Amino acid sequence: MFDSISARGFTEIVCVHHEQAATMAAQSYWRSSGRMAISLITTGGGSANAVIGVVGAWMDSIPIVVISGNEESKYCESNWRGWGVQGFDSVEMVKGVTKWAKRMRVSRQVRYLDEAYEAAFEGRPGPVWLDIPRDIQGHEIPTGS
Repeated sequence: MFDSISARGFTEIVCVHHEQAATMAAQSYWRSSGRMAISLITTGGGSANAVIGVVGAWMDSIPIVVISGNEESKYCESNWRGWGVQGFDSVEMVKGVTKWAKRMRVSRQVRYLDEAYEAAFEGRPGPVWLDIPRDIQGHEIPTGS
């Protein structure tokens, strides 16, 4: 995902080395610039770490987008507590502290990015969460999709 974002050339990637720091940095970016930031985080423990910053954004009405990775989608459809190596249902975990939380199930749902952005600003601003399973992250999405 980082390579695809960098190739587009319209944003800067800042690595903060911890998921909690990523969501708190996104809040700080909003506070200092009035512009929204996106936090890219990993699955499992990474999703749990990111929740601290998401709760802060929720309490302070700060619009941020969190994009979590997850195990392959074949695991995400199970009723198991844990998926693959360290995944779990992070979307269900954050529904109470986000305005919008969804998981991409197919690559054409890339439009969820637009929905997430709009939801973050609709009414009272706040955080949103998009989970993208690993196999879907690797799909090529044609321009105009």
